[in-house]
Amino acid sequence: MIYIEQPPFAPWLGFCEALLGCDTIALYDDVQYTQGGWQNRNRIKTADGIAWLTVPVVRESGQLITDTRIAPSFDPETMLHKIRLAYARTAYVDEALNVLSPALTAGHRHLADLNIDLITALATALGSRARLLRTSQMKITADGKTERLAEICAAAGETVLWAGSGTRDYLDTGELARHRVSVRWNEFADRHPPYVQAWPRQEFATGLSVIDAVCALGWAGTAALLRTSFDAHIPHAEKGSAA
Repeated sequence: MIYIEQPPFAPWLGFCEALLGCDTIALYDDVQYTQGGWQNRNRIKTADGIAWLTVPVVRESGQLITDTRIAPSFDPETMLHKIRLAYARTAYVDEALNVLSPALTAGHRHLADLNIDLITALATALGSRARLLRTSQMKITADGKTERLAEICAAAGETVLWAGSGTRDYLDTGELARHRVSVRWNEFADRHPPYVQAWPRQEFATGLSVIDAVCALGWAGTAALLRTSFDAHIPHAEKGSAA
């Protein structure tokens, strides 16, 4: 089973569940960068409520994600300090920062390189066995959106696409089926697992960066939370090689 997504920065739990439940993650980095998306920012919880972690980028017209450069103003130490301040009262903030720090401070010049370095570190910490592939290195030649997805699946040797419910409006499942690719809807947003967050007097917030869960539960605890969620969503007999 394969999950295809533009490489996100410090991704949410839905992406991390895919790291644990899928055989292959295709990081779709050869499409146009979109300002205001999830490629250069994500959210954490602070004493003052939800706050953004943002990697500033050099904005150029029509740039691909793989070509998007990190702006010189990016200060990883300030970002790490912001995370530590937000989660100082949690049990696992040091455990979280030990994994985040090397990728954030590695001096990457391009956003995709930073994100993929960070995703690789997260995957290892969570115990993921999924392959991480960059579509820019897969020699995809199709032009149409659905045809490109089918070609990515074929190049990865996968026939089941793990798809977010947000893609229902445009994903052509009939066309994918003609390319021998079936779709499994992950519906993660509707079944987001609860856990005890920092600043518990605030309302529980869904869709935060995995940083939030890891500071509360640790890497092993977060992995257990996500595996339980995945196991409840897909019966063991249906998982195939993704089990």
